[in-house]
Amino acid sequence: MTDRGATPEMILSLFVAQGHKFSARNLATAAHRVAKFGDRRDVQRDRRVMALADACRRCIREFNPQSLANTAWAFAKAGVAAPQLFAAIASAALSLLGEFKPQDLANTAWAYATAGIEAPQLFAAIADVAPSRLDEFNPQELAQTAWAFAKAGIEAPRLFAAIADAAPSRLGEFNPQNLANTAWAFAKAGVEAPQLFAAIAGAASSRLGEFNPQELANTGWAFATARVEAPQLFAAIAGAVPSRLSEFKPQDLVNTAWAYATAGIEAPQLFAAIAGAAAPRLGEFNPQELAQTAWAFAKAGIEAPRLFAAIAGAAPLRLGEFNPQNLANTAWAFAKAGVEAHRLFAAIADAAPSRLGEFRPQNLSNTAWAFATARFDSPHLFAAIAGATSSRLGEFNPQELANTAWAFATAGIEAPLLFAAIAGATPSRLGEFSPQNLANIAWAFATARVEAPQLFAAIAGAAPSRLGEFNPQDLANTAWAFATAGIEAPLLFAAIAGAFPSRLGEFSPQNLANIAWAFATAGIEAPLLFTAIAGAAPLRLGEFNPQNLANTAWAFATARIEVPQLFAAIAGAANSRLGEFSPQNLANIVWAFATAGVEAPLLFTAIAGAAPLRLGEFNPQNLANTAWAFATARIEVSQLFAAIAGAATSRLGEFKPQELVNTTWAFATAGIEAPGLFVAIADAATSRLGEFTPQNLANMAWAFASARIDVPQLFAAFAEAALLRLGEFNSQDLANTAWAFATARFDSPQLFAAIAEAAPSLLGEFNPQNLANTAWAFATADVEAPQLFAAIADAPPSVVGEFNSQNLANTAWAFATARIDSPQIFAAIADAAPSRLGEFNPQNLANTAWAFATAGIEAPQLFAAIAGVAPSLLGEFNPQNLANTAWAFATAGIKAPQLFVAMAGVAPSRLDEFKPQDLANTAWAFACVDWKKDPAIFSELAHIAVTDLDTLDDRGLSQLHLASLHFQLEWPDRSSPLSNHQEILKAAYQRWNPSPSQLQRDVATALDRVGWTPHVFEHVTEEGLSLDMAQPVTKRAVEVDGPHHYLKRSRVENGSTRFKSRLLRRLGWEVAHIPFFEWGALDGEQEQDSYLRARLQVFATALA
Repeated sequence: MTDRGATPEMILSLFVAQGHKFSARNLATAAHRVAKFGDRRDVQRDRRVMALADACRRCIREFNPQSLANTAWAFAKAGVAAPQLFAAIASAALSLLGEFKPQDLANTAWAYATAGIEAPQLFAAIADVAPSRLDEFNPQELAQTAWAFAKAGIEAPRLFAAIADAAPSRLGEFNPQNLANTAWAFAKAGVEAPQLFAAIAGAASSRLGEFNPQELANTGWAFATARVEAPQLFAAIAGAVPSRLSEFKPQDLVNTAWAYATAGIEAPQLFAAIAGAAAPRLGEFNPQELAQTAWAFAKAGIEAPRLFAAIAGAAPLRLGEFNPQNLANTAWAFAKAGVEAHRLFAAIADAAPSRLGEFRPQNLSNTAWAFATARFDSPHLFAAIAGATSSRLGEFNPQELANTAWAFATAGIEAPLLFAAIAGATPSRLGEFSPQNLANIAWAFATARVEAPQLFAAIAGAAPSRLGEFNPQDLANTAWAFATAGIEAPLLFAAIAGAFPSRLGEFSPQNLANIAWAFATAGIEAPLLFTAIAGAAPLRLGEFNPQNLANTAWAFATARIEVPQLFAAIAGAANSRLGEFSPQNLANIVWAFATAGVEAPLLFTAIAGAAPLRLGEFNPQNLANTAWAFATARIEVSQLFAAIAGAATSRLGEFKPQELVNTTWAFATAGIEAPGLFVAIADAATSRLGEFTPQNLANMAWAFASARIDVPQLFAAFAEAALLRLGEFNSQDLANTAWAFATARFDSPQLFAAIAEAAPSLLGEFNPQNLANTAWAFATADVEAPQLFAAIADAPPSVVGEFNSQNLANTAWAFATARIDSPQIFAAIADAAPSRLGEFNPQNLANTAWAFATAGIEAPQLFAAIAGVAPSLLGEFNPQNLANTAWAFATAGIKAPQLFVAMAGVAPSRLDEFKPQDLANTAWAFACVDWKKDPAIFSELAHIAVTDLDTLDDRGLSQLHLASLHFQLEWPDRSSPLSNHQEILKAAYQRWNPSPSQLQRDVATALDRVGWTPHVFEHVTEEGLSLDMAQPVTKRAVEVDGPHHYLKRSRVENGSTRFKSRLLRRLGWEVAHIPFFEWGALDGEQEQDSYLRARLQVFATALA
C-alpha cells in the first residue's frame, strides 16, 4: 500500500485478494487513494468500494484521528453513499477530537457537509474544539471549516466569530479558493462579519486574475447574499469576467448574474457579455440555472431579448424538471422584464396547478403576481392558486399576502373566499407590514371592489403614524384605494395631506395625478395639497402621460378648485398629444374642462375632430360623458353629436341608467335633433326604470321634454315609477319632474298631486330655479295646487332676491297664469327685478310685464323700468314677446310713449310672423293706450288680421272690434280692412261681455228708488258697447265698476276700463261711475240713495 504508483484498480484488486490482512491504516489509505485518483463515476459504480466501506466500518475503533478524517474525506469526495460508515466514523471521532489535528478537523467537517450526512453532535463537538485552536489552522483549513458548517447548515456562532477574528490578518496567505470559500461560507450561514468581508474585498480585488470562474462567481454571490457593499470589488469582477466567460460553467454564469442583480450593481457590459455567452449554451443549463438567469436579468432591469427568447424556447420542453421555485421565478422574471412569452406562460399555467401543494407561499404569490403583471389570462390557474392559498395564509408573510391580493385584483379575478380570508388574517398583523404592503393590500381590495371595512379601518389606524416611511407611490396608492373603496378616513387623508407638500418634488406625474384624483373622489377638502399640485404640475406636464393629464384635470374639476393657469397648461399639453389619448382619457378631459367651466376652444375642437373616428373604441360611459361635456361647454359640434348618436343607438343595451340619462341630457341641452336616438333610448329605458335613481328619472324626463320628443309610453312609465319612489326625490328631482311633465304636456294628475303634497315640506331645500320651475310647471299644466303655491309665496323676500332673471319672470308668470292672488310674491318680484333688468332677455321682460298685468298688480316702478330697457332690445323680441309686452302695458294702464313708438317702428316689418292672437293683442294695446301718432300701425295690423278672423275666438275678435272703433274715431276719413267685418266683430264683443252681476242689479234697483228713470238695464250701444244702465236718448249711463275694473288692492282703474270710458266719451256718452269699494262701504238704502244722487250730479240735468 506504500506504492504511490498503485492505481485505484490495483488497490481495489489487492483489497479483494488480501483485504483480510489490511490494517486500519491500510484501509484508510486505500480509501483515500481510490477517491483521490479514481474516476468518480467509476468509483461510485464499483461494488468493491462498498466492500471497502464495510471493512472500514468493522475496524473503525482501530482508526486513529487522521485515518478517521481521511476515510470520511475519501467517501465524501467519491460521492459514495455509505451512511453506516459515516455514522460509525462520527461515533468514533467524538471521543478522539482532542487528538485531531486542524487538517483532520477541517477534513472531517468538509466530508460530512459534502456528503450531506447529518451529524449534529459531531459538528457541535468540532465547533466546540476548533475555536481555541484556530491559530494552528492554515488558510485552507480555516476556509474549509467555515465552508463545511455553512454547507451543512449548522449554526455555530462562536466558531464563525472566531474565524472572523482570525482570518483578516492572514488573508495574504489565502489562495483565491480560500478567499472565495470563506466569503461564501459566511454569506451562506447568514453570519454578519463586516470587517472580514471588507478585508476579503480588499485582498481579492487585486488578485482576481488568479481566480478561476467558480471563485469569481462565488465571491460575487457571497457579497451579494451578505448584502455587503463592495463597489470596488464588484467593479473589478465586472472588468475581469467578460474576457473569461468561455471558461464559465452554467452555474458560474448564473451566480455571477444573480450576484449583480441582487446587489443592485449596474454592470451593463457584464450582463451583455453573460447574455451573449449564455444564450447558445442553454442546453447545458439545469432548470434552476434557467430560472435564475431569467430572474437575474429581470431583477437588474437588463433588456436581453435574445436571451429571454432562448429561455422561452427552451423552458417549456423541460418544465417537468422545474421545481416550484423555478416555475415561479421563471414566470416572475418574464413578467418583470415585460417579455411576452405566450407559449411559456401557457405551459406554466398547465404545469403548475397539479403541483401547487409543493409551492411555498412565496412561490404561490410570485406566480400569481407574474400572471397578473403579464396580463396572461389563466382563470384555472388563479382558481387553483386561490384554493391552495386560502387554507395556508398563516404561513404567508406580509409581502406575500399583499402581492397575492394585488395579483388577483390586477388580473380581475373574483375570489371572494380568498379575499375574505386575507381580510380576516391581515388586521392582526399590520404591524409587520411595510408601507408598500399596506398600500398594495388597500389598493388590491379597492380595485377588486371587495368590501372589507374592518381591514380598511385597521389600515387607516396603522398608516398615519408611519407615513414618514411611505414613498410617494405608497402615499398615492393608499389615498387612491380609500377613495376608490368609498371608505371615509378623515384622519388618514388629513395625515397624507399634511405629509404631501414637503415631499412634492419626489412625486412622479402619476403619483401627483392619482393623489389629486383620490382627494377629489373622496370629497376631501385639502386646499394646500391642491395648491401645491397646481403649482408643481405645469412645470412637469411634459412628463405626464395622457391618463395623468386627464386625471389631473378631472380631479381639479371634481374638487371645484379654480386653477385657470393649470387648466390652460393642460389644454396646451393635451392638444398636441390627443393621438395618444385613450377613449376614457378623451372623455375625462373634456368632462373636466366642461365641469370646471374653463373655455378651451382649441382643445374641444381638436377632440371633436379626433373622437368620431374612434367612437367604436368608446365604452358607453365615454360616449355619454363626451356628449355631456360638449353640451355643458356649449360647444356646437353637430358632426360629433351625429357620430355619437350613430354609435350609441346600436349599443344602448350596454348603457347604465346614468349613461342613458347623461346622453339624453346632453342632446337636449345642446339642442341637437336626434329623434332616432331618443326613440331608441325610450325603448331601452322604459323596462329598466326600476334601476334608475330619482335623479335619473327626473333628468331623463327633463331631457325628453326639452327635446320635444313625444313618447307617451315613456312618460307613463316615468309617472308610475316616480309615484312609487317620490319620498326619495330631493327638491331638484321634484322640480325637474314637474317641469318635464308640464313641458311635455303629459297629463298626470296623480303625479302632480303627489308632487304638490311632497314639495311644501322640502321648500327650504329648493333653490331659486327649483321654486320657479315648480310654480311654472303647475301653472303650465293647469293643475290647482293652492297649498303649494301658498308655500312658494311664503318664501322670504331675501330668497326672491337670489332669483335670476328667468326665475323672477317664470315665477311671476306662473302665479299670474294660475290665478293665485299672492301680493307678497309679486311685491318681492317687483322690488327685486328693476335693478336687474339688464340681465333679462326679451322673453323674460315680456313675461314679467304680462304677469303683472294679468294678475292686475300695480307696479309702476317695475313697468317704468321695463319701458326704459325694452326699446333697445325690441329687435330681439319675437312676435309674441312684442304683442304680450304691448298688451301688458295697455292692460296695466301704463303710459309708455317711447316704448310704443319703438314697437310701432319694429312691428310692421314682422307682422307676417305674428299669430292671429298676437295681431289682436297688439292692435288692442295700441288702441287702448290711445295711439294717435300714425294710423299705419292699425292699417297694417288689420290688413294681416282680416285674413285670419275665422281662427280667432270671441276675445280676439272683441279686441279687434275695439281697435277698429278707436281707428274710426281717430281717423274717420280713413278706411280700415276691418270695416267690412264690423258686424262679426261687434257680435263677438257682445258675446264676450260678462253677464250682469248682483252688484249691478243692486245699483239698478237703487237708481229706480232715486228716480233715475226710465233707464235700460244692460244697454248695448249702436257700436256694440255694453252699458250697465243707460238712458239712450240722452246718452247718459251709469257704469258699476266691480273689482275687475281695477288693479288689485288699489283704486287705480286698469287700462281696459279707461279705454272703454274713453271710447264712450268719444261717442258722446256721459258716464257716472260707481266704484265697488265706495258702494260696498255704504250702510243701508238711505246712504246708497244719497250717494247715488251725488254721483248723478255729473249729468247736466238734475233729478226732479
